[in-house]
Amino acid sequence: MIDTLPSALLLMLSLGFMGSLHCIGMCGGLVAAVSMSHTNIWWSGLGIYQLGRVTTYALLGLLVGLSGVALQAFGGDLIQRSLAIIAGVIMIIFALNLAGWLPDPLRRFSAWASRKTGLSQLAKNASSHARAGSWYTLGLANGLLPCGLVYAALSLALAANSAQTATLMMIAFGMGTIPAMMLAPSLLHKMTPSLRTKAISIAALLMIAMGLIIIFRSPMPMMH
Repeated sequence: MIDTLPSALLLMLSLGFMGSLHCIGMCGGLVAAVSMSHTNIWWSGLGIYQLGRVTTYALLGLLVGLSGVALQAFGGDLIQRSLAIIAGVIMIIFALNLAGWLPDPLRRFSAWASRKTGLSQLAKNASSHARAGSWYTLGLANGLLPCGLVYAALSLALAANSAQTATLMMIAFGMGTIPAMMLAPSLLHKMTPSLRTKAISIAALLMIAMGLIIIFRSPMPMMH
């Protein structure tokens, strides 16, 4: 499905960018609340928070990349193509939920994971102290929250057949979400409900199209 590393990174960057409207509504709401607890938005803290998220995605990419290499020894191209189909299906389900056309199947799991990771306490620490460590830790923990978008990205990375490529793919995915996450505090105030609904619907349709393309092209080898 993915012929070269540049095309794989572009796909992951696009996936992160198009799905980032979901990040504004979910993770971005938390970040906005923390940022706005100060008189002025601490942009450096927001940047450090993004670094924490991308670090977690990179580590997850390395983990699934190593797992993918092991799976390839048993299933070869069949495993790779199956993972591509799974990624496409997850992407479509996420897009349907993003647009409000399907309930979030991970809602309860996300709430449970948020409690277990102590995300609320980490956010409280970050809001009360302008410390790089607090914001970085918040980003690390936030990257572990259950998210269909992240699962779709990990499925694609798992099919990469290379730990290095999978790591780079997840870094590209994380980078794609950064613009929306950095602008979350201001966007949440400036976007009208109707404008946000339209933007989300367009992004959802684009992601559905991307998921369908991945599924229908899955019979082809993903990467050489």
